[in-house]
Formats: sequence, C-alpha cells, structure tokens
Amino acid sequence: MLNRILPVIALLVAIAFALQASAQAPAFTQPTATLSPNVPRYDDKNLLFPDGFRSWMFVGSNRGLLYKGDAEPGPITFHNIYINPEAYAHFRDTGQFPDPTMLVMDIYDSAEREPQGIIVRGSYDGPWDGNFVAVKNSARPPGKDGEKTIWAYYIFSPDKNDPTKPQASAAAEPDANCYGCHIDHGMIDNVWVQLYPILRSLVKATPK
Repeated sequence: MLNRILPVIALLVAIAFALQASAQAPAFTQPTATLSPNVPRYDDKNLLFPDGFRSWMFVGSNRGLLYKGDAEPGPITFHNIYINPEAYAHFRDTGQFPDPTMLVMDIYDSAEREPQGIIVRGSYDGPWDGNFVAVKNSARPPGKDGEKTIWAYYIFSPDKNDPTKPQASAAAEPDANCYGCHIDHGMIDNVWVQLYPILRSLVKATPK
C-alpha cells in the first residue's frame, strides 16, 4: 500500500510547486503606445527629433510631388515615409490611427549620377535634405498661436552646425500651413493613406 501512495504524494508535491512558481512569475504585458519609446517627446513646446525612426514601419515613398496651390516648385526630392510600429499595428487591426501616432517623411535630393559612373538612366536617393513629421497627440503642447488640434506638423531642417544631422527640435507649423490641407485631402484621419501602398493595402473599403 505504501508503495502505491508514495508516487501519488510526490506527484501532488510537484504540482504544488509548479502552481506556486506560476503564481510568482510576472504576468506578460502586451506592449502599448504609452509604454513604447516611440511616442512624441517635447522640449517645452517643440517636438524633439524622433531618433531611430528608420527602424519603424516603412509604408511608401514618392518622388517630386507638387500639391495644388503650391508656389513655384523647388528641386525634385524623394520622400520615404515611416510610421511608428504601434500605430501601424493599431491601424492594421482597426483601420484607425491611435492617439498618439507619428509619421516621418525622410527627404532626399534626387540624384542621377554616382561616383562609380554605372547609372545611365533613372534617379535615386541622393543627399539627405531634412524631415517632415506628422504627429497625432491630443496632449501636445499648443502651437505658436495657441493651436490645440490633435494633429500637428513639424519641419526638421538640417542643423546649421552639422548639415548631415537634423535640428534637435522643431516648433509646430501653424494650422494654416499644413493641417487644413491634410484634413481636406487625407484619405483617413488627416493621413494621405492613398499615397502609401502599405497602408492602402490595409483599407477594407473606400472610406466615405
């Protein structure tokens, strides 16, 4: 009889230890935008440059776009667009951009010749020429004229002391410069999803 009882007791003790270890183990926490480093940060009223954005989700690119109402066009540039991964995942799952969301346009001059002389046709991303950042953030600092619209837009020009790097921070553009055009022509929630194939492919139906 004792030989039969001992294995049962050993099994019960093992189960008890397993349950205790499971109870003490830290619970897994699903990453969220508020826990992520990929959220907008500010220095007083200016947005700090989002370092590391090139590791975010790449959603599309364009070359030489000129918008209706723009003044005389400047040099043709390439625009490469990235979105923070948390916002991408939320848009993929819900079709909406969360609060907060950050999109970064990485701007490069269009180049047609390179040192090795192999190119005979076409163009490629040449020297870097700044960044344009769109931020959805209901808690953002007010703009120069007190604007508190949930979307704000920031231009990061090359730093004067080191033109290979962006300036450390930038003020929000006045709503009249960017916000109105984006809200009128953005396919979904101020974002020109129609221009970005990775986001466009996630749209289940044409929004009304």
